[in-house]
Amino acid sequence: MINLNDIPKFKAWLEARGCEILPATNEFEVLRFRGKETGVFYSSGKTSNSYANNAYICYKTNKQWNGGPTSVGRQASYKKEKMNLLERDGNCCFLCEKPLGEDITIEHLIALSSGGRNQLSNMVLMHQRCNNQVGNLPIVDKVKIIMETRMKNQLANG
Repeated sequence: MINLNDIPKFKAWLEARGCEILPATNEFEVLRFRGKETGVFYSSGKTSNSYANNAYICYKTNKQWNGGPTSVGRQASYKKEKMNLLERDGNCCFLCEKPLGEDITIEHLIALSSGGRNQLSNMVLMHQRCNNQVGNLPIVDKVKIIMETRMKNQLANG
């Protein structure tokens, strides 16, 4: 059974392994995620299946888990999206507005863990370090960081 206090760190652990955090479908779900399969954790502490249970056991015991999706983040599955975003937005980082070069990552404005969708309308391009800076923050906080960074850069560049 899952310790409900583990949920925030467990979510981050799942995301680091490429899983998508999905919105709950009812009031009894405390966590729903998709990797190779879909797993659900309930407020009772029980899981939906052995896939979810195995993920939690690996998290708690620090063991390697191979239940993440077969392609995530910066892998080839995002090639088409990156090309479309480069065409739409140009070759500058959405955060710092400096040229991207080879360091191109996709940032989801509304984090997948917060119910954001894996669609172009929710994606922008950023440098890896810029992407790490905003991480899975709520969009309001991301916008604040983006605006502050852009203002600093404008002041620095005269």
